Amino acid sequence: MALTVALTLSASVGFAAVTSSPASAAAAAVPSYSAGIAGESWTIENASACSATLGAGGNLREGAGWFPGKCQGAGQAPQITGTADARALTFRTDKDFRYEGAIVEDPAKNTWKDAAGNTLRDRTELATGWDLPFHTDVWVGFDVRIPEGVDDVTGSGAYVLQLWQCTANPIGGVRIQSGAGNGHNLQFVRRGEDPDTNYDISMATKSIGANEWHSFVIKYNVEPYHDGAPKGRIAVYHKRVGATTVEEKLFEREEYFGYATRSTCKDDSFKNEFRIKFGMYKDYQPGATFRSDFRNLRIGASKAAVQPYNRG
Repeated sequence: MALTVALTLSASVGFAAVTSSPASAAAAAVPSYSAGIAGESWTIENASACSATLGAGGNLREGAGWFPGKCQGAGQAPQITGTADARALTFRTDKDFRYEGAIVEDPAKNTWKDAAGNTLRDRTELATGWDLPFHTDVWVGFDVRIPEGVDDVTGSGAYVLQLWQCTANPIGGVRIQSGAGNGHNLQFVRRGEDPDTNYDISMATKSIGANEWHSFVIKYNVEPYHDGAPKGRIAVYHKRVGATTVEEKLFEREEYFGYATRSTCKDDSFKNEFRIKFGMYKDYQPGATFRSDFRNLRIGASKAAVQPYNRG
């Protein structure tokens, strides 16, 4: 998945297989997921086998739920940290890891590639099933914390949560902003095929303090671009954990996002559904330290079902 290259429609799009217009699509049922919930039993299974093969190791077993893990490059297997009363799912990179034969790709952005020209990545993630529907409100709620002592992100930013439709760029998500001094700024992004939208610009940026838990609730209604068809919708709500402030609505806007053109997806991986991945996914940065902590992640069909705060 290339984070640094904007996707554009192929000149041959008229001959590519394209999904039918979403106007006729009926709302689908939204599966429920929960991870990092207090009171549940958490176990990371087979951490030493965590690899680029999803589910090979580093998987989370929580109650009756199971989240496959994935690791790459400097990304370590997901961990359970904290005390019995204050646990977190932790995702971190190993600053001492080095890709053998890595070549500087862009000195200004500090991006690296291998001998075949592939951009090198670091990742440590947990994933839902590949069954979250398009054309339907899918709500995601979670607490996230970025500790102090992490390095600045170079390249195109570091995803802590992504919407994965297929083997291509993520179609949406939350990332740490790239650049000096931005290590605790979260950006809300999306990607698709609308020729009139610059998808490289984030929709909003929210600064969170070091070592602070912050709650976010996001509504995603994925609608890929079709000329004249209704757009999808993204809404984001925020509340600092433990603060006396009330919930803040950061934004709500209509957007085309997601892919309708099958050829955009590599390896015949096209699907009109997506999965959520959370943890850390970023360009390789040798010698750098990164970490994100999660808890209270829920996915469901309504805001009330997933928000980490004001429950019950």
